[in-house]
Amino acid sequence: MLADTLYRLMLYGFLMVLFACFYAILYALGRVSNLPSLQRLSYTFGILQFISGLGMVTSDYLDTFWKAIILLSIFVYLFIPPFMWKVVVAFHER
Repeated sequence: MLADTLYRLMLYGFLMVLFACFYAILYALGRVSNLPSLQRLSYTFGILQFISGLGMVTSDYLDTFWKAIILLSIFVYLFIPPFMWKVVVAFHER
């Protein structure tokens, strides 16, 4: 039973990182290529990243401290690609 919980937790963690990666890459590609459809597709991966992070938070195996860190990170990461895009654009305008 514990092994199943750990495997599920590792799967959620893997999916969270994978979906966050696709979210960031597709967001940047959508902005660079000026394709709104690609940018909208990136939001799908952002939502999937959020859902897989929630799967980790609902696990009974993790301590409350780690659940809080994961919950904070899944909320914050939803805003990182758009924020970083603005930072990079501002940097290149100077």
